[in-house]
Amino acid sequence: MEEMKELGDLALKIDRYRYNITSSLAWIIFGMLFGSAVAMFNGITILVGYNWLIMTACLISAGVIGAVVYGMFLRFIPLIEETHKRWRRGRLLLFIPFVVLYAIPEFLNLTQLQASLYYSLAWYPSLGIGLLLVGTFAEAKDKMLVTRSLTYAGILILASSIAFVPISKLVTDYYGVIALGLIATSMMLLIYLGVFLVTFFRASKAVFET
Repeated sequence: MEEMKELGDLALKIDRYRYNITSSLAWIIFGMLFGSAVAMFNGITILVGYNWLIMTACLISAGVIGAVVYGMFLRFIPLIEETHKRWRRGRLLLFIPFVVLYAIPEFLNLTQLQASLYYSLAWYPSLGIGLLLVGTFAEAKDKMLVTRSLTYAGILILASSIAFVPISKLVTDYYGVIALGLIATSMMLLIYLGVFLVTFFRASKAVFET
């Protein structure tokens, strides 16, 4: 009986390990895809000028490809249906800050350069707020997780967003707008890498060293 119990505990630990390792891969998958999409859009902007259709196509493509690729990994991990449903509902919260923050310029008297600067950076705090909302809604109820990575990432992105207030005053042309967008992308990728590493090593420690 003792051996059966140990085998059962080991199976649960392995399932939890797979669950968290797969969760950590989301940061790499979506980080690389959206980072590539932003870099591609900025490169095209420098060559032929700004076009919101190109930006939309790049971001939608990154999201669709990311969802498909990550969905392939999800098939190999144990999913609790109630928790899975909560995650599906929670992901909708990610888009609310984008809708709100990107609607604000309509009510402000911004110059074309100021509006371009706003749109090139608004996604960054929007992402932070969105991740924080999803983390607050879904992560707290997910007993399989070893760390609340979305919540941590959201806090880090929001905190680092403050740095753009003084930096944005240095922008005098559209090259400056592109530069700040690339800086924001780099910061996002660094934070994504950080939460991936924390989740990965905490999963290993929590499962195999306890």
